[in-house]
Amino acid sequence: MLLAGVSTAQTLKVTCSEKERKQKGDEFPDLITTCFIKNFKFVHTSYPDYVGRYFESEEEVYIYQNKRYVKTTNSNVFNKNQAELLSIINEKIQKDFKKFRADSTVKWCFTEIDTIPIYKMNDLEISFQNNEIWFDVEWHSPGACGPVSGTTVIFKLNEIEKYIK
Repeated sequence: MLLAGVSTAQTLKVTCSEKERKQKGDEFPDLITTCFIKNFKFVHTSYPDYVGRYFESEEEVYIYQNKRYVKTTNSNVFNKNQAELLSIINEKIQKDFKKFRADSTVKWCFTEIDTIPIYKMNDLEISFQNNEIWFDVEWHSPGACGPVSGTTVIFKLNEIEKYIK
């Protein structure tokens, strides 16, 4: 049924919650962020080091099927047009890498990294902030190079809605 003058388009929304999980004997809690978008659930768990810095993390993605969440992969979140999205993401990643490598103040961070690969969807860490989706990649520069050891490609949710199943 068509309704004259009324938009029936839905806006893509994400809802996220955060919680802390205290491990026995640990001073600092693990931080768990859970986000829901369409029929997918993304769980990001950050682990503290001995002084409470959160450098280590893991990501999991699930799809809601048969009344329960089943573990899946990033590539299963996106439709058949994900190659187009990946092309855009990889272009931005390569641009940032080249910019960082050319910066004389951090050039030494890249002495052992000549090139970076073309990333696949499952190589990326996906997270959400406000009304945005973040695709993160790390190219594992030395520890002191933290600020340039990777990059984040950010889209508004409405910009990538056409790629999500």
